[in-house]
Formats: sequence, C-alpha cells, structure tokens
Amino acid sequence: MSALSFLIVEDELLIAELIWEILKGAGHTNIRHASTVDAAVKEIEKEKPDMVLTDINLESQKSGIDLANILNEKYKIPFIYITSHSSSDIIGKAKHTLPNAYIVKPFKKEDLTVAIELAMFNTDKNKPATGSAELMVKEGRAMIRLNCDHITWLETEGNYVTIYLENGKRKVVRVPLSELHQQLPSSQFVRTHKSYLVNKKHVTEIRASNLTVNGTELPIGRAFQSDVESFFRK
Repeated sequence: MSALSFLIVEDELLIAELIWEILKGAGHTNIRHASTVDAAVKEIEKEKPDMVLTDINLESQKSGIDLANILNEKYKIPFIYITSHSSSDIIGKAKHTLPNAYIVKPFKKEDLTVAIELAMFNTDKNKPATGSAELMVKEGRAMIRLNCDHITWLETEGNYVTIYLENGKRKVVRVPLSELHQQLPSSQFVRTHKSYLVNKKHVTEIRASNLTVNGTELPIGRAFQSDVESFFRK
C-alpha cells in the first residue's frame, strides 16, 4: 500500500499517539490530528486527507457520527471509526453513515493496517463510474465494506462463509450464506449449490452440472439447476 495522508480525530491523546505511531510505522508520514469535529473540518479545509480515522464519542457537542455526515455530504472522504462503543445501537447508527470500516478499542496494529488497506480498496476510486452495491461484513473487530462487483463467489463450510474477491484475496465471516444472499443484489448473485453463491459478472462458462467463475470450476447442484438456467436467461 502506497503512502497516504491521514487525519486522526481523537480526543484521547494517548490513543491518538498510538494510531500515529502505527501509521508512521506503516510508512505514512502525512499525518495530522484534531480533537473535535470543528477542528477536523478546519484541517480538512487546509488540506484534504486521503482518509479520516475518527472516534465516535468526542468530548464536544459534535460526535464522530456528525463528522461522518459532513465527510459524506461535503468532502467525499473515506473514513474509519475507531471507538470503544460496540453496542448494537451505536453500531446501527454508525452503519447508516457508511463507514469504510469500524474498529473497536482496544485494537491491534494489524486491525488498523488491514482495515485501512481494505478501506482504500473499496473507496470510490475503485468503483465503476455507475456505482455499485456494497456488502457490509464484520472481520475481526472491524466492520468492512466490500464492493459487490469485486466479489466473485461465496462458499459456505460449517458456520463460516469464505468471500472470494477478484484480486485473489478472500475474507472469512461467520454469517449464514442465506443471510448474505439476502444482502446481495438478486439480479447479480445466484445460488448454484447449497454451498455456493456466485456473481454472474464473473461467470465465463456454464455447463449442465458446473460453471466457471474467475477461472475456478464450481458445481451446480441438481436442486438448483432450473433456478440457474432461468437466472442466466434474464
């Protein structure tokens, strides 16, 4: 990952210094800090960063969620929440602002660096001009967004689902495949087997009992053959 510019919005100085050191250790040198939303906006007006890392609960009248709304509406800057809040209520409010990731304190160095890499991979710079749907999943202690166009297929085994991406990477989540299917665009993804869900945009060949997705041959279950045939006739 190439060097990026960051704005850390955190009112706990020790946490801000920890984040700073992690970013510096990863090769990033253009790092600034603000402790309030108003101060953060002033820093952004001076120089727009590549990414904002913000706490949700700031010791001021405005919260990180307020800042997220400003980032979305005015600046179009990707951002990651780094917070001690993990309640479903807070996460629910935070998800509506479409963060690129969500990391819960205390976090490890790897949690932050991986979240940043994934966040940049999924920014608007990497999306088609027409835009595309996104899938929000939890990875470790972070919430990440995956561009649905980048997902080639999903495979379930036991209680886990492996999400395969077109760049060769994969993400493993503990969510039922049926639940993920409901969150993905029905016009784009089809269940081809009890264990597989595929993205038709990456299907290069279809036969009676199997299909090829991004160079990998996957089976078509007997119970799913008619659904697959009708899906690809659309």
